[in-house]
Amino acid sequence: MIDTKESIFWKEIFEQPAAVRNCLKENEPLLREIAQEVKRRNIKTVVFVGRGSSDHANLVGRYLFETKCNMVASICTPSVITAYHSSVDYSNVLMIAVSQSGGARDIYEVMKHCDEQGGLCVCVTNVEGSLMTQAGKYQVRNHCGPERSITAGKSYLTQVTIITALAAYISEDLELLSVLDELGGIVEQSLAALEPQVRDVVRFYRNTEHMLLLGRGLMDALANEVELKIQETSYLDARSYGSADYRHGPIATALRFVPCIFFIADRHTNYCAVDLLKRLKEEASIWCTVVTNDPEIAKLGDTSVLLPEAFDGIRAVFAGAVFGQMFSCLCSLSRGYNPDCPKGVSKQTVTV
Repeated sequence: MIDTKESIFWKEIFEQPAAVRNCLKENEPLLREIAQEVKRRNIKTVVFVGRGSSDHANLVGRYLFETKCNMVASICTPSVITAYHSSVDYSNVLMIAVSQSGGARDIYEVMKHCDEQGGLCVCVTNVEGSLMTQAGKYQVRNHCGPERSITAGKSYLTQVTIITALAAYISEDLELLSVLDELGGIVEQSLAALEPQVRDVVRFYRNTEHMLLLGRGLMDALANEVELKIQETSYLDARSYGSADYRHGPIATALRFVPCIFFIADRHTNYCAVDLLKRLKEEASIWCTVVTNDPEIAKLGDTSVLLPEAFDGIRAVFAGAVFGQMFSCLCSLSRGYNPDCPKGVSKQTVTV
């Protein structure tokens, strides 16, 4: 049994049901106000800007805003403003700028550019009074409490909560709105259902130095976040790919002794990941773990982690994030590292 009692990160993983509920409770009126302004101004483009885990929350947002709000979504590269000094037209966009610390100088500069052009800029951060809160029309806080572990858990999940809620209020999509009512319970159920499964499967990864993470659509967005968590806590060469993109070149590098984790819990995109898994089994004899909500798909893996069956799509993003956090924390501890203090990583990383 891997001892987690001293891990701050592990403790904060279990604070997330309350964090998600509090985040929604505190932010609902403001997010509804933002949604009304987006509709009143007939804004049809959303630009996300962030770094690290925050940018992975933005990837989830990109899929939600394009599939539910029918808005064109873009992930901003701050160097276009800070290094190339371009004059991108942000005059009629919704900009969502996301950072746990709020100290990202390059994101702040992009936000100012949006403000100056008359765009609708929303700041999402957990730190009141931080640099980024000095720009943007709307300031949205995570309300998840202090995050002591350098590895972002609560802040990532509440960022996804805020973005999901904003997409729900803009689109008025009934499915997304119902997800908001369930979020605290989704995270709570995931913690209970996944801990014994993750503790069992992580032992197969203790001595590996390379691994792949694969999914499509929302599951690809999730894989990006899990990749980062594993990299920074366990110092593994973990790499994530969309299961469609992987076919376009990277598949040539598939090796039997490099384990894979497949995220297959989105009814819209499952077919693609399943087809790739079967192909890699046949052509490269890969070894893999399947994270899914479908018991039949789970049988395709050498090992599997089964999410509650109702957790599909955006619900699976929240459940899968819990899996990724638990897996990275336990993997780090099993390898003799400290998941709370990754080397070379700080809570506030400043780029310009």
